[in-house]
Amino acid sequence: MLKYILLSVVMFSVVGHSADGELMKPTAINGLILSGAEYWPVHGSVEFRYPEDVLWGFYPKEGVIPDGETEPSPASASPQAVACAEQSYAKLLTFFANHPTTLDRIVAIGQAHFITNKFYLWINDYSQASDPYPFESRPEKFWYWTRNPQEPNRTPGYWKWETTLTQQGVCLIPSDQQITSYLDLKLIEIGG
Repeated sequence: MLKYILLSVVMFSVVGHSADGELMKPTAINGLILSGAEYWPVHGSVEFRYPEDVLWGFYPKEGVIPDGETEPSPASASPQAVACAEQSYAKLLTFFANHPTTLDRIVAIGQAHFITNKFYLWINDYSQASDPYPFESRPEKFWYWTRNPQEPNRTPGYWKWETTLTQQGVCLIPSDQQITSYLDLKLIEIGG
């Protein structure tokens, strides 16, 4: 665990902010590709609506059309959610640099199962949700999403790096234990 924390600090320092002050961006390291990001902001006790309420992009801004999208963002991501996303991004880059060989095996044999080397950063933002929130909250976790149905010229799926910002402002990032367990189960699932 200490290794991942130290590497996160190093990766975060090395990557640095771009000229426009933005740290997060599409990235490729060791054959793994971070394609984009999505924020799921929850307000009060209202149930989140997908896809209407999703904020796409690393730094969603209200009224701005994010790269790869056709509709403008319905809102801006909260500063707390962006800060949490940047923490999660740093750990994800460390994971890319030092990922388990199990992931390489899954990607190598997973094409028949619509598995790719593409990732998406996902931030659940409960910082403005009522406490308690009357609907099920999404936990932080690492998992694979498969497009269903498959569509020509679209990626068949993404690895989801799902992070949760709680009502108390705590940023919860997928744990090493959950990541390892999920990869082991995924390898068994695809017959590896």
